[in-house]
Amino acid sequence: MAATHLVFDVNETLLDLSPLDDVFADLFGDAAMRGVWFQRLLHWSTVTTLTGEFMDFGVLAGHCLDQLADMHDVSLADDQRARVFSTIGTLSPHADVVAALETLKSAGFSLTALTNSAQKTVDAQFANAGLTRLFDHVLSVDTARCYKPHPDAYDVAVDALGVTPDQLRLVAAHDWDVTGAMRAGLKAAFVARGKATLSPAGERPDVVGEDLADVAQQIIAVDGA
Repeated sequence: MAATHLVFDVNETLLDLSPLDDVFADLFGDAAMRGVWFQRLLHWSTVTTLTGEFMDFGVLAGHCLDQLADMHDVSLADDQRARVFSTIGTLSPHADVVAALETLKSAGFSLTALTNSAQKTVDAQFANAGLTRLFDHVLSVDTARCYKPHPDAYDVAVDALGVTPDQLRLVAAHDWDVTGAMRAGLKAAFVARGKATLSPAGERPDVVGEDLADVAQQIIAVDGA
């Protein structure tokens, strides 16, 4: 069955997180701390899901930022913490995103965003990035009270669209998200941003490309609506 409903991850897949590098370089003296912080955030989103103690993604992000500061003996003022979150709210799309989404929409695919971020956060991000007009649905896992890659998180999109999981294809730049979606019954596509690779511990989708333009053309060839 062709997957004519595309479900996009947001952070890193659509939105470029690189502006945060300068912020973390200023706060911690090393731009690489942005990646460490983001990995801690993914770690703790998994912990809260597994233990059944759901916590808002933005709150978790703040806790992980504070933990990183403690680990490196950095004292963060309120305005420095606020700078991180204001930057998150004003991220721009990767250069390939708008054209690829327009191509897919013109080819007849429905476009849905599904993010671990809170609904108010993604709504503000999309409004700022000019992406809202391209999507049929912009969804948060908030309503599932768990985070991707838990199967219930993908059901947020399944339920919103009123289709079966195999009619959806997740598009993501994270291999753990791809694996989570495929094990929940969805198809998937992997965007290998920054030369990212797929872990041999996970699933390998039938669509893998170096950028969203490449992935879009492959999706049209495989699932042409």
